[in-house]
Amino acid sequence: FLFLIQIHAIMKFTAALLCIQAASAKVYFKETFADKERWTTSVMNDKKDSDMGEWALTPGKWHADFSDLALQTTEDARFYGISAPLDSPFTNKDKDLVIQYTVKHEQKMECGGAYIKLLGGGKEFPASTFGGDTPYAVMFGPDICGSTRRTHTIF
Repeated sequence: FLFLIQIHAIMKFTAALLCIQAASAKVYFKETFADKERWTTSVMNDKKDSDMGEWALTPGKWHADFSDLALQTTEDARFYGISAPLDSPFTNKDKDLVIQYTVKHEQKMECGGAYIKLLGGGKEFPASTFGGDTPYAVMFGPDICGSTRRTHTIF
């Protein structure tokens, strides 16, 4: 009977190890906003300075932890562009790619989007001129315009 319990415990442990292995993944980008220097604000060459909004780091209006900061747009009806490099180059050949982020709209929006774009180019990417026309591999995020609410995924 003791032998049977040991085999059962070993099987459970082995199954747990397999689950851990199956769920492991490499993280290429994780942001805690501890280092503002990582980010480059875009000047968006096709926009006037008066069209551009300013970014802020804030916990927001509704937060559980005041030290948990996030990017926030500070003005309505403005254009925003900001970029940061991945921690290391990657390929998703024969692998799943998971892109996840959180958007919290604290103001009533009539029309706007909050997209994340995955771009190619590595260190050759011109971060300071990143804008709406910059070529991308994946664009993902919510879009609100009037009563229409969508989540776009564009490859």
